[in-house]
Amino acid sequence: MDRQKGNVVTGPVRMPAAAMGDFVDSMIKQFPVVAPVAKGKEFVFRNVASGGELAEEYQPTILPPKKILQQPVETIFSFEKQQVQESKGQCTSLQGEKICFTDDSADKGKKVLFGVRPCDVHSFFVLDEVFCGEMSDPIYCETRQNTLIVAENCVTPCRSGFCYYLQTGPGLSRGYDLLLTKLDDQYLIEVGSDDGAELLSDMGMLSEAPGYMLDEKEERLGTASRRLPKHILTRNLDELLEANTEHPVWEELRQRCLGCGTCTMVCPTCFCYNVYDKLDLNLSSGVRQREWDSCKLMEFSQVALGHNFRKDREARAQWRIYHKLLYQQQQFNKTGCVGCGRCIHSCVVDIDLTDVAATLGGE
Repeated sequence: MDRQKGNVVTGPVRMPAAAMGDFVDSMIKQFPVVAPVAKGKEFVFRNVASGGELAEEYQPTILPPKKILQQPVETIFSFEKQQVQESKGQCTSLQGEKICFTDDSADKGKKVLFGVRPCDVHSFFVLDEVFCGEMSDPIYCETRQNTLIVAENCVTPCRSGFCYYLQTGPGLSRGYDLLLTKLDDQYLIEVGSDDGAELLSDMGMLSEAPGYMLDEKEERLGTASRRLPKHILTRNLDELLEANTEHPVWEELRQRCLGCGTCTMVCPTCFCYNVYDKLDLNLSSGVRQREWDSCKLMEFSQVALGHNFRKDREARAQWRIYHKLLYQQQQFNKTGCVGCGRCIHSCVVDIDLTDVAATLGGE
């Protein structure tokens, strides 16, 4: 192969689409692989044992691949009262008792996250700002560092997407170790890191990609962007939101929204969680866990002495949209909505934030 240095790929290569199963199998021999698979009529990310399990053509998964980096429920550590002569874990003395703590966070060994769409890769950039910024989260950051991203461009629009208008798709230019683009019966594979190049070592199904495949990729992505089923008003959206905090649309949302929290659970950029301790019945051991939380739930904003500063559904529905479309942009200079459309598809009362933006803009 011309675009190789030794056994390491250094430029774009191509692969027959029929070889995808073998391609994934080659990766599984190196690392655990998490990929999209079918679950009924929907799709989920989970560990695969062979390339035959992979769903090559899939709609946005029920939960975003964020769940691999920030698990829905995660044990931070366990604790146990021990005898003085024992020394399991890091120990301290508490009211005359010896309490020892053990790091029980999930295995953070290297893995491959396969088939990630551009919008979901952009969501990782937001999570990185939250968890690896000034106040870093060691569990997330180590997992993120040890996760290889094999992304795939969207040459076919998904059912509810509007990524193009937020510059988060349908193509990807950064944030990947490998980038796949399906062009009929061939895949174009681009390398984004040394780790990605290493993944491709000694794969016999690869050959150098001719230049026209890169041009065809851009043409297909341009077509996909024009065929997206949704669009969102972005021009002066920040000004519209700041000027319309009392708009009638918020009362309409109050009447429709159930406050169930589904939209935040499926959102790839929502990052809130709750932390709690679970004590075993023996009262001498337990675990500290954290789990995803939602600002759409009434108890989320309840503070000491029972005060709740977002008790009404209207306030909670309004807050979510402001956080996605305004506040995260102000805080991180990154969009809090990546246009995946999961919240639209999952909402049981058909609330659509693109419609909200259009209403504010007078459309």
